[in-house]
Amino acid sequence: MLRAVFVRTLRPGVSYQQFTDAWAPSPSDEAYPATVRVVRNLANDRQVMTILELDMSLTEFEAVRASLTRPDALERIAQLVETTELEGLYEEVIA
Repeated sequence: MLRAVFVRTLRPGVSYQQFTDAWAPSPSDEAYPATVRVVRNLANDRQVMTILELDMSLTEFEAVRASLTRPDALERIAQLVETTELEGLYEEVIA
């Protein structure tokens, strides 16, 4: 199991829906290969953590990586995100 984790602080006035709409891929006929969670920091409601849970190998991930977000997602979220505090791909070692 892989997890892609991002912790970001949104610009003032940006909603969680605006943020999700900016990076989430367009609906398609194919099932999305990840479980996605967007959670907020209770101490700072502008800080969000996005966790993509991927039940696949690193090789499989590399093959689908581009389909996990919109092609222009980085440009789209740049307008909404003030800072990115954490960005990483993690592999589950203990279940």
